[in-house]
Parts: sequence; C-alpha cells; structure tokens
Amino acid sequence: MLRIISFIFFLVFISIHSISQVQFGFEDYLKRNPQKITTFCISNSTKHLNLLEKEGVKIKYSTTHYLFISATANWIDEQKKIKAIDDFYFEFAPPMALSDTALVLHHVKDVHNGFGLDKSYQGENVIIGIVDQGLDWNHPDFKDSNGNTRVLRYWDHSVNSGNNTPQPYNYGVVWNSDDINNNICTSTENSTAHGTTVTGIAASNGRANGTNTGMAPKSSLIVVETDFNLANWTLTIADACDYIFSVADSLGMPAVVNLSLGTYLGSHDGNDPASEYIETLLDSKEGRIVVSAAGNSGAKGKYHVHADIDNDTSFVWFANNPSSSALLGPNHIYFDLWSDTSSANFSFAYGANLTSLNYSERGTTSFSPAMSSLNTPLLDTIFNSSGQVIATIETYTELENGNFHLEGYFSSIDSTDYLFSLKTFGNGSYDLWSGAWLGLNDIISQVPTSSQYPPITHYHYPDSLQTIVSSWNCSEKVISVGNVRNRHGHIDANGNYYTPANDNTPVGKRSPNSSRGPNRHSVLKPDVCASGDVTLASAPIWLLNNPGNNSLIDSGGWHARNGGTSMASPVVAGIAALYLEKCRRATYSNFKTDLINTVFTDNFTGAIPNINYGYGKPHAKNLLNLNSFSAAIIGDDSLCTNQGLLSLIGSETLTDGIWSDGNIGLTNSIESPGQYVATAYNLSGCAALTDTFDVVLMDPLPMLPIIQSGTTLATLSLTNYQWTLNGVDIPGATSSTLEIEPPYGVYTCYCTSEAGCISETEPYSPNISGLMPNDSFSIQIYPNPSQGVFNVLCNEKIEIIEIFGSDGKLIKTLIFNSNSAVIDGLSSGIYHLVCHVQNEKFFSKIIRI
Repeated sequence: MLRIISFIFFLVFISIHSISQVQFGFEDYLKRNPQKITTFCISNSTKHLNLLEKEGVKIKYSTTHYLFISATANWIDEQKKIKAIDDFYFEFAPPMALSDTALVLHHVKDVHNGFGLDKSYQGENVIIGIVDQGLDWNHPDFKDSNGNTRVLRYWDHSVNSGNNTPQPYNYGVVWNSDDINNNICTSTENSTAHGTTVTGIAASNGRANGTNTGMAPKSSLIVVETDFNLANWTLTIADACDYIFSVADSLGMPAVVNLSLGTYLGSHDGNDPASEYIETLLDSKEGRIVVSAAGNSGAKGKYHVHADIDNDTSFVWFANNPSSSALLGPNHIYFDLWSDTSSANFSFAYGANLTSLNYSERGTTSFSPAMSSLNTPLLDTIFNSSGQVIATIETYTELENGNFHLEGYFSSIDSTDYLFSLKTFGNGSYDLWSGAWLGLNDIISQVPTSSQYPPITHYHYPDSLQTIVSSWNCSEKVISVGNVRNRHGHIDANGNYYTPANDNTPVGKRSPNSSRGPNRHSVLKPDVCASGDVTLASAPIWLLNNPGNNSLIDSGGWHARNGGTSMASPVVAGIAALYLEKCRRATYSNFKTDLINTVFTDNFTGAIPNINYGYGKPHAKNLLNLNSFSAAIIGDDSLCTNQGLLSLIGSETLTDGIWSDGNIGLTNSIESPGQYVATAYNLSGCAALTDTFDVVLMDPLPMLPIIQSGTTLATLSLTNYQWTLNGVDIPGATSSTLEIEPPYGVYTCYCTSEAGCISETEPYSPNISGLMPNDSFSIQIYPNPSQGVFNVLCNEKIEIIEIFGSDGKLIKTLIFNSNSAVIDGLSSGIYHLVCHVQNEKFFSKIIRI
C-alpha cells in the first residue's frame, strides 16, 4: 500500500509540473458539475498566490508544493484558458475511504494481504472483547457473508430484567448470537456512537460498502455494554474482562479485550482492586491480552501535583469552584491524594489565604498525622480571625493495597475570595489530582513571588504529567495506548471537506489531547501511540439515518468520524488479535515484549522511550514477522505397516505441535498412511505451519506359506530369504528351502524389500513323526520355461496343483488323480507352483515365456 501511495504522489508531481493540458476526466466533470464547489489544488507559486488574492479565493491549506482551494470547475477552466493558472490537479482515481489510514500507517494492510509473511492474517479464530457503551450489531460491518452476526455474546450491564443474568456476576443480561440473528436481543447502542466506532476500528469487515475495514476483520466479537451509574464501576469492568476470557476459554479461542474507557482519579499505580483482578486474569492463562486507552486529558492543563515532603511546611493551593457540579454541587473543593504507606509519614492541615495583596493566611486548621485516623472521617473547620467560618472540610483516609489514600472535601465555602491550601510537613511524598474540567476544582499554578509571600518557596506546583487514566491503564501488564493524528481530514456526507477547527496537528504527530504518563510509580505510560484523531469507523444506524449528523458521517454513508485515544486503543487491540491468530498460545508478556521490539519511530516520536509516545508506534507487519520461523515434519515417508513415527523440527526451539490427525505433541505415532500437516509452536507460543508430508504404505514382497516335504521346508518369494528357528536367524539359511534336523522347533522365513519392508511367513511347526526323505517321491516339470504348456510327472498320484502369481496371490487350483498333469492358459510371467502329493507338498518356480 505504501508503494501505491508513493506512486500516486509521483504522478501528481509529474502532472502538476510537467503537463499543461487539461487532466484526464476533467472535461466530463466540467460538463456535469460546472458550478459545484470542489476541492482543487494548484502549484504553490508567487503567480498563483497573487491570482488567488486578486480573485478572493481562500487558501484552505498549503504545503511546500501545493495550494489547496475550493472553487468551481468552471472557474478553474476559465483561469486555465487565459493562462492565469499554469496547472491544476484533477484526480481520476475513484476514492475509497479506509478504516482507516491507520491500516497503512501501522502496516496492517500488508498483514491482511500476507505481503512478506507466511500467510494472510485477519484475526480469524480470535475473539475481540469490546467493553464500552454498547454496539449497534445491525451494522453490516459486524455480520458475516451469510448475514449472520459476528457477535458471540452481548452482556448489557444496564439491564437487570430477564432470565439470562450471567453468573457469578449476577447483574445485567446476556444475549447470544442466536438472539441477535433472530432479532430477539433488545440491547444495542442507542445513545452514543462510541462503542460502535471503537468496535469498527478493531474489527469491521467493511461489508457495508467495502470501505473502512478494521484491524482484524475476521475476528469474532464479545460485547459488554457498561453502565457508568453502577457502584464500584471499575470492578464491573474487571468482571467484563473475566466474562470475556471465560467465554473464550469455553470456545477454545484466544482473546484480546479493548478498554476505551477509564477514570482520571485513583491510585495511578496499577495496584487498585480492578487492576489486580485484571492482572490475575492475564497471569492465569496464555492467549489473553488487554489493551486500554491512555486518556484524552493532555490539554486539560495542570491538574496533578507531586509533592516531596520535608520538615519545612509545604503547601498547594486550590481555587474554589463556584459553578454547579453534578458531582459535588457548587462552591466546593475536592482532591484525590495517594501515597505509598512507607511515604505517608507526614502531617497535614488546611488553610485559607487571600487571593491578592500579601496573600496572607486568614485561617488554618490544626495538623493531623496522615495515618492517625484511618477509615474515620475527620471534620475540620477554618475560621477567620473574627471567628467566622470560612470553610468546613471533610477528610477521608484509608489504606488500600499498600497505599495511603486521602480525599479532601471542602463541603461549605462562604466566599470565592480565598485560595485554600493543603499543608504538609514531615517525611514522605504524595501525588494528588483535581481539576475544574473534571467537575472538581483547579490547582493554582500562577502564584505570587517570594517577596509578595515568602512561604511560596515551599509551594508544590501542579504539572501536566500523569494525566493518564488510572486503574488498569497504569498496570505494567496492560497495553496503554496514546493517540496520534490519523488523517488530515475527510469528505463528509454533505460533500464538504472536514478538518478539525484550530488544530493543525500533522498526520502522525501526537494529539495535544493525548494523555501523558508515567504512572505514579514511574512506570512508562503510554506504552505505544497509535492512530486515533480524525478516524472513520462503523457508526450506529440511527446516527447514520439522521441528516443532522451528515457533518460527522463520511461520504460513503456508513461510517462516522471519531477520535482520541478511544480510537487509538482498538487499533492496537486489533493488531493484538492478528498477533494471537499467529501466536494463539502467547502471553500478554510475549505480546508486550514483541510489540515494543518492533515499533517504528519518526521525527515526531523523537528518542524513545518517552512519556508522550511510549516506546513508539506499532508496526503490525514487523510484529508478526518477528515471530516467523520455519517448521518441518521428519520421519519415514513410507510405511511397511500401518504404524510409523513422525517428528517436528524447527528453526527455533519448539514446545508443542498440533497435527492434522488430532494428535498433540512434537512427535506423532501414526497408524495409517496419508497426508500429514502440523502446526508447531515456539517458546513464545507462536505458530508455524509445516508443508504437507506424504506417507505412503509400501507393498511388501509376496511370500508363500511354509510347506514341508519330508525334512525339507520351503517357501517362495521374489528375492532374499532368511530362515529362523525359535525366533533366531539360522546362519547361512538364505535360500528358499531349509533342511531341518534335530533339535526341531518353530520355523519362519522372512525377506526384505528394497524399501526395507520385511515380509515373514507365519510360524511353522514341522510334522516330525515319520519324516520322509526328500527323495521319497520325484516330480518333473517340463519344459520350464515354457511358451504355453507345462507337463508335470510324478511317481505318486498328483492330488492338487496350486498356481500363485508373482504377487503371492492364488490364481488357479487344479484337481487331479493321476501321476501326470498338463498346465496351460497362463500369460507371460513368473509363477509359483505347489503340488500336493500324498499329504506332502512340492513347490517350484515356473516361467511362462
């Protein structure tokens, strides 16, 4: 795909700089649409700049070589005819929106097509779990070629009626694929488009109109519709992960879960309960990956504070939020503070300072040791010098999994004329978060000078770090994804070209909104950055059917625009599904290591790793190629019996294999000939498919049963002989006959073909009573070889003559009662003749010429 794009740009360059005639297709377009406003571009020259200024034509966008404008085809034609413009670009290339440019930017298209890989990968036999605000499963992008849903399960957290409440969770309702196909399912995304667009990026198959294919178009889906109103909401997300992995286990499929949702408050260390829950799920079994959005608060200002505390009293100021807040009400202050228990050796108090002049403190509370009143609300009041109440404060403290957690809430503030402080002294450190954009309150970053207020030298300034969402996103075991600009713009359903207002972020550069890390324990976050802003993806039907949304919908009519890390995360989740198709037994750790080892960088990322781009941008093709290895089957390709042993070898250390006959292991004791193929697995759980190994069953040499004539045992075959007595080879006994003598036993004779196949007679115990010498009767066969008729003469009566072919099969049985016989009617070839005389047998080889 990259080669195609380069070629197109090359053609554009040539057409603009070398071709002066009207471009192909323009005349037809001019006739059909002379006055339609259309996007054109002309070369970036002084002449053209002056013309556009004179004509009042606005330049929408300019590059080194081009000026992008909106004009009518008629205007372009007129200016070209009078040579006011030297050239213009008109494209004969039927447009197709992609889902998106992300497919190209992250080299996913090559993976879908199998370019440079052992095969094509599209997420087949892998589950993508989407935990979000729902899914409009009616969209054709989520149906297979037969029109059946690709959604295996739909768990709606917001509904609590019905008989399909999943256990052990005991809330919500689960619908299966039959419910959806039969239109029984009543759960769908009907208020937002978030979940549907997220799912589209990860898994759309482009079936609606052949465009906007997702990262893993052949994956299966499990959707969990979350309910933001549920208590302990993060735990319900962990439940969702557990449910998805459990269903995947029951189906014998690997699964990746996408979490394009989160909370900005919390411990930010990946040690909270929900994180621990999810980490346990990841640790417990291979074939599991969780990917999450890093957050979109990178441009929300400085709402985080890290404070290192010593014996000098230090502080941070908060501004009262007079606006109404759905969370807490107007005139409040709230902050969320976290510290390791080993770092919580400090005392705290609250104060109120004037907002101007000398910023003097007007009132304060007493200091309280941080660990003194755990799990017991602390009620404080700040009074001014006149004894009037400035604010009442509630403090809540607890210990959580090695963390000290403090929530400060100023519940009643009588004025907006104060800066309210959290003061600390002692030993340790903390991190806290707040912000008016969260419905809370701002942390003061513009402070007085030390001459205005000397204690300001001990001020803890807010920063824009650790703006990532908390909980699972901060886990070392979950892949956190930041957001880079996916495309410059697109044509909407009104025919207008959309670009984000006041946002000139180039394609591939990190969005200013993308949250930055690290987590509270300095673990790098995000892990990677992927394409997010200005992305087109599958959208709910109700949104697409409303003309009022045309500015959001792409020109094809089936997809809508979305952005942020919510869209970047499913890009990586979809790539993870491709990885699990190849490496279905891989762990989350295998994936993270391989993902990081195959990222690409550019001028935007700079030196990596860093808190903006993590380790870089995912490169899907390199990721899958990293785990490319060869495997082959070795063993006997020809069997003498129906049993054989085949083994797997590989260019890497192999751990296991799955054979086409259902056997599992690095070796396979086969029980029949046929064609064998195996999938071999390496130490990372990645798979390689062997070539077909053909095993044939060799025909053993024909061998007649042992017959006895006096003290002579005889058999016939085509070649070598070896007689055995009681299972032991008899030295020198390598002819078709064997003279036996005491001590007698059990005899066999075997021969070996050129292929090594052994044919052996059934064991024979000779009749040792009254053994006749070999000359007790005589037989003559003449002529031998013969051109047609064989004469047989014997001094005793011939009873039966059996004629066997060279393959050991009985051809004729002739019955006589005389001392002579005539044999004819045989075609050319070698035959074995067995003559039955007085309970004895005599054999000979005859040749029909």
